[in-house]
Amino acid sequence: MTAAAISVVFFDLGGTLVTPARKWLPGAKQLLHGVKKAGLRTGIISNTAELSSRAEILKLLPPDFDLSVFETILTLFSSELHFEKPHSAIFADAVMRTGRLAKECLYCSEDIVECLMAQEVGMRSIRVQSPPNNDLSGLLQTMQQFQALRALS
Repeated sequence: MTAAAISVVFFDLGGTLVTPARKWLPGAKQLLHGVKKAGLRTGIISNTAELSSRAEILKLLPPDFDLSVFETILTLFSSELHFEKPHSAIFADAVMRTGRLAKECLYCSEDIVECLMAQEVGMRSIRVQSPPNNDLSGLLQTMQQFQALRALS
């Protein structure tokens, strides 16, 4: 029996794609472009504290951050859901929204506890290196290598 292919990739925002100073982390924009080009669905799972609207959230992101890169139904902000990472409920909700199996979903974050909780609900996860040593530029290649190895199993 072969393992399921990854069809949906969820990203954390702060520390994974963007900095607190409203800047993209090196390789983040290219990674998102490559993931979309590879035909994978994309989503966000992010803790957004007490922010009440997506407009407020966007004010904390780079000026050219485009939420439309992510499927609306797969964009999960804790301020809208009323539970935060690393609680497993946010990851379980994310999987449910995809209509796919948990093992077809990948969560990318710099936070090891969040990655472990994503795994707890059956998602796959990749822990990326925190800045300044972030490794986003090689993440798409890593995903593609995994997909190729999975196909051989």
